[in-house]
Amino acid sequence: MDNALRDPSPGTEKLQLVPVHEASAERDRQWWRSSVIYQIYPRSFRDLRGDGIGDLPGITAELPALAELDIDAIWLSPFYVSPQKDAGYDVADYCDVDPLFGTLDDFDTLVATAKKHGIRVIVDLVPNHCSDAHTLFQAALAAPENSPARDMFIFRDGTGEHGENPPNNWQSHFGGPAWTRTTNPDGTPGQWYLHLFDSTQPDFNWDNPAVHDEFERILRFWLDRGVGGFRVDVAHALIKKTGLPDWGGRADGASSEGFPG
Repeated sequence: MDNALRDPSPGTEKLQLVPVHEASAERDRQWWRSSVIYQIYPRSFRDLRGDGIGDLPGITAELPALAELDIDAIWLSPFYVSPQKDAGYDVADYCDVDPLFGTLDDFDTLVATAKKHGIRVIVDLVPNHCSDAHTLFQAALAAPENSPARDMFIFRDGTGEHGENPPNNWQSHFGGPAWTRTTNPDGTPGQWYLHLFDSTQPDFNWDNPAVHDEFERILRFWLDRGVGGFRVDVAHALIKKTGLPDWGGRADGASSEGFPG
């Protein structure tokens, strides 16, 4: 038996016949469009270990109650290893659980238990920036200018006679310039790096295919552990204007000078 689906093109009355099993498979691939998704901030959800901080075992313990709400998925705010300068959105290791919240074994137990209750697990992904404590950024700081390690991020020479001014007028969403100057190994001032948020959150360079490869590795790591999908944080900021020009603000007032996004 076939399903008759209307062609979505405006001004047409064409019908498209799609086998039921194919339509069902497509609905399954698009499950998130119609699902009830319950967001959980791990730190404040439930503390099962008694240390005053919510944890992954605490979430697992509440899954039966969450199932009674007839939800389809839970969305976990960041639980990765982090200095916690920005509530976990400053990630130092994308492939491990911060000890504040538990262990990878705790995460695996959570996913397996959620599956038994028919609940998918969505995790927050933070691809625009990482923590300055991340090994990739530490390697970039130690590497010379124009090196592959530095190209993972956005380093630029400053403006002014001695490069003493930021490369452009972009402002951080947390206040002040969106650029911080580095110090060379010999103690002299170095290049500047871009951070649209806190100075401890350097932006990745998404024009670099190596960054794509790194995040494909991260996605695969969590998919292999059974996650149902990802909520992508600050997705609009991944692509920057070529040449990183000064920003004068939008004519409609939707953004002001120095705040491109």
